[in-house]
Amino acid sequence: MKQKDFVKISKDEWIIIASISILAVILISMLPKMMNSGWFTGLIPPLQYFSYNLGFILLTIVLLGTPVSWVLKQKIHIWTMLKGGIGSWLIFSFILDMWQPPFAFSTNGIILIPSSESLVGTSVDYMVGWVYMKIFPFQEIIMTIPGIGKISFLFILVYFITPIITVFIAALLFKPKVFIKLLRDRI
Repeated sequence: MKQKDFVKISKDEWIIIASISILAVILISMLPKMMNSGWFTGLIPPLQYFSYNLGFILLTIVLLGTPVSWVLKQKIHIWTMLKGGIGSWLIFSFILDMWQPPFAFSTNGIILIPSSESLVGTSVDYMVGWVYMKIFPFQEIIMTIPGIGKISFLFILVYFITPIITVFIAALLFKPKVFIKLLRDRI
């Protein structure tokens, strides 16, 4: 294999990758000013999450979506790169980051960081919990699960159901057969 044939990236694809990278760096560099602004702290949690993480999402598309595209297509394919990057973001943010302390909710369903002045609205578990509290008016239900004890319905939705849903969404982004192949080949 010739060296120039190793990575097949067209000029247009380089322009797209560079544009996404530049936009990501600009958005990330704006975070310190944005975090201290009144309009940002006044946003609802899903908008805070998206506003805060958009630059990181774009960076993930480039840094993780590009290798995923290479593994799946043996070339850089922009659509596959976008799907791979978004799927990677979902896995890292909605699964790994969600289970990493500090948690936004206790097992009793109580908000552990109630201050809207903090960046709690940018955390995935707080944002997802906020959405669930708006959708399900019965989140204060405490259930007794054998072997675990008493746990709130909100805690189960946020920390157990959401990661499961996220895996299915990521699998659909990659297509189920491709997702299984990717995991099987890499594990």
